[in-house]
Amino acid sequence: MKQPEQSLRGLIFDLQGFSVHDGPGCRTAVFLSGCPLRCGWCANPEGFASHQETLFVALRCRHGDGCTACLTVCPAAIHETGDPENPLRFDRKLCQLCATHHCVQACPQDALHRSSRWISLDELVSIVRRDRQYWGPHGGITFTGGEPLLQHQFVQKAAKILASAYVHLAIETSAQAEEDVFLSVLADFDWAFIDIKHMSPEQHQAGTGKTNQRILANLAALARSHWAGHLLVRVPLIPGYNDGDNLRATAKYLRELGLCEVNLLPFHRLGASKWSQLGLPYPFRDTLPPSAEEMKKAALPFLAEKITCYLGSDTPF
Repeated sequence: MKQPEQSLRGLIFDLQGFSVHDGPGCRTAVFLSGCPLRCGWCANPEGFASHQETLFVALRCRHGDGCTACLTVCPAAIHETGDPENPLRFDRKLCQLCATHHCVQACPQDALHRSSRWISLDELVSIVRRDRQYWGPHGGITFTGGEPLLQHQFVQKAAKILASAYVHLAIETSAQAEEDVFLSVLADFDWAFIDIKHMSPEQHQAGTGKTNQRILANLAALARSHWAGHLLVRVPLIPGYNDGDNLRATAKYLRELGLCEVNLLPFHRLGASKWSQLGLPYPFRDTLPPSAEEMKKAALPFLAEKITCYLGSDTPF
């Protein structure tokens, strides 16, 4: 592989080896921080911000037992003791400005964590060299998030280096980006997973904070571009939000674009604890995941349009 540029870095909140749900084969998944959307059901809210945040696991905190480790090292003195049910309080807006995160290192109970860390191209290439022997013949690397296209310079440079070494490249993106950035980055990728959350601009904005015009326009542009990669559209099935008539509209749109595959992903609440650790209310706390029968019913509009529909982890890889 080529020697990467040392000055270019990416902000990531996770890096997982042996991933089997993010593209063909066994893969290394790189989760990049920063996202233009604010989906209320997101399982990775620690990927929202384009800066490092502090996650607080209240159950591990021992302020009630007299621990003052974080209070004594905070340079801004923003940590304070609260009541027993909420033992630690701190100003998260001021916390975002912190460059040292001394409190994270000082906490003896591991109750405080950085949400993300910086990774250089050199470190990423080293990880790929280490993991590659375990991927098997169909594996590779997947850039996900968050939204990878918010760090498109890092992603595109990494993709060119890895592609020159014949590494299989996949990307998971919301397609909420400028068209030239979107098409330029995807040109280097072998696979792309793109979500359609809702076909209604108003409902899309209500659920994600943004309308869907740019996303749908980018999907159409990709379909027109004769891109040689494999595109799999994903629809997160959120009960009460994008089921029913919306699925029929989505199926018709995919057929109009000439797309023939979709992956329905059932809503789950596995990320609820991370919303709490970020001090954020979780909007879908009372929403139940769809049943197996509801998932099968949700597939019917796509099957009626002769679109292959994969349910959950039942995918073409």
